[in-house]
Amino acid sequence: MILTCDNCRFIFSRTEETDQCPDCGKHMVRPANETEQEEFETRMAELVRSEHSEAPRFPALEETEFSMLSSFSFRLPATALQIDSEMVVDIIVEYGENPADRSELAGNVWARQEGGMTSSFLMSVHLPAKRSETPKEQVNRIYAALSGSGSFKEKLSDFITAQIGHSF
Repeated sequence: MILTCDNCRFIFSRTEETDQCPDCGKHMVRPANETEQEEFETRMAELVRSEHSEAPRFPALEETEFSMLSSFSFRLPATALQIDSEMVVDIIVEYGENPADRSELAGNVWARQEGGMTSSFLMSVHLPAKRSETPKEQVNRIYAALSGSGSFKEKLSDFITAQIGHSF
């Protein structure tokens, strides 16, 4: 979580809640607003770039940043695309707020043959973000966009056809 001190305006992150500023020591800390969060992320990105631009290396585990993505999956038989096969495909969608454009909900769509070990990237999906939208509403919107997408059906059909060709 990203926090701001109302006394000294220091913006910082913590994994647990705190009410004390690590900079000035005052107990005037609150969750950062959207503008402060953007400022923090910009400063952190610049700091990471400047620290590692001259000497690229693998980061130590404690220096690694994690991003939280949401995901959902569904299964689709090849026959749903009028392909004469008993194949069933697992579709996995990872999605979240687009870090490059916070007004956008973005996701990556992956496919693998049921029971398969390797997933293949199919496509990206981009939708306008909606404030206060629940994860269930986001899933429903993404699923509806995929269901109505000719491009998704075409890429999935190509994937299935290629998988059928590799199985002979």
